[in-house]
Amino acid sequence: MIDRRELLSLGGLLGGLSSSGITADGTAYGIGEMSDKSAQDIVTALRAISTAVAAAQSFDAIGPIRARQIEYLRATNKFPDFIDVGVDMWMAAHDWHIRLQQPLAVGRDGSGRYTIAFGFTQLVLRPDATANFISPPYDTR
Repeated sequence: MIDRRELLSLGGLLGGLSSSGITADGTAYGIGEMSDKSAQDIVTALRAISTAVAAAQSFDAIGPIRARQIEYLRATNKFPDFIDVGVDMWMAAHDWHIRLQQPLAVGRDGSGRYTIAFGFTQLVLRPDATANFISPPYDTR
């Protein structure tokens, strides 16, 4: 997500491109001309926005879970029914749903542990495991 402050500062920087030839700080340039510093500031702001957009669409936090799903899919030709995960992996999947505005399907299994639907797989929260724990995928037993 692009920070509002970054977007507004970019607007101020792009104001230097106006046809009047006067920048935001009152310095006058010829029509269509700008200083090297102004041009560099614009390039820097555009790169920052590009980085922010790329980071917002990054799936690094859920990458290990997806890797386990893909391994299981290749071995059995179907997605796993369950994967046990630690607290950090659980929160990463939860935050992924929130960030991408996906519907949350949270529930409990027969043992009372929390589950969250992640694609075709139910992630089962194992708070007793290490924070970044991911079990081997498994089907209904």
